[in-house]
Amino acid sequence: MKITAFGEVLWDIFGDDKKLGGAPFNFSAHAKKLGADVRFISAIGDDDFGREVEKRIADMGISADGLQISAYPTGRCNVTLIDGTPNYEIVAQTAPDFIMSTDAGVADAFYFGTLAQRGEVSRNTLFEIIKNGKFKEVFFDINIRQHYYNYEIIDNSLKNCTVFKVSREEFDVLSLSGTLEEQTKTLSKKYPNLRLIIVTLDKDGAFVYEKDTDKFYYSEKPQSKVVSTVGGGDSFSACFLVNYLDGKSIEECLSRATSLADFVVTKLEAIPDYPMELLSKIR
Repeated sequence: MKITAFGEVLWDIFGDDKKLGGAPFNFSAHAKKLGADVRFISAIGDDDFGREVEKRIADMGISADGLQISAYPTGRCNVTLIDGTPNYEIVAQTAPDFIMSTDAGVADAFYFGTLAQRGEVSRNTLFEIIKNGKFKEVFFDINIRQHYYNYEIIDNSLKNCTVFKVSREEFDVLSLSGTLEEQTKTLSKKYPNLRLIIVTLDKDGAFVYEKDTDKFYYSEKPQSKVVSTVGGGDSFSACFLVNYLDGKSIEECLSRATSLADFVVTKLEAIPDYPMELLSKIR
């Protein structure tokens, strides 16, 4: 199974500490841990941060032939605490904003989000890849970040995907009315290319709308105590997509993805090691 992921890899900087992240990177790492052959298309700077990214990706076994060396610095996000609440500043004009044209390739699925589309160069490259690539599924995980989105970005993304994942909170940017289920059906009618719409509900689990059958599928509610939500949604996306490509039923994909995300949020790390007993339940 081959999956290509496109987008940002960046360092979260906490004073003297740093953690590697970015939704597409986290997604890629989880998909690889679940057994997929993953190609990651991004850009890093010719700097120490970039060289550490290269090493991490190589250690994870993710294909880095799509990882470009940019004249711009490696992506980073400055994290500061204001009255105990973290404030995030995703630094502009960094390497992930300048991902250049590259071979689109062939894969079972292609994954992307919105943040890497804030830069015109990367945005143009993204849609060139979608146009020229040969992918069975195109998975759009909206992953709204700060103010780095607009109607055009979201509309073009929805027109070019077959699977759409969105959180309950992120649904607000779509400016639809009615219950979540009603909004999901409205979205499905507006974008006929959509096969599946996945809506995550935090402590209430998630649901999937399948257009072909006009059915809703609901997960069980997570049971774990949340330590950190970082990486939870990315692990959910990876687990759902890997199992879906493997031919599992929607119910099984939803159950497995919820189980993995429920585990990941109990850890501080976005990409923790999986216990063997968990791996046997999610793949």
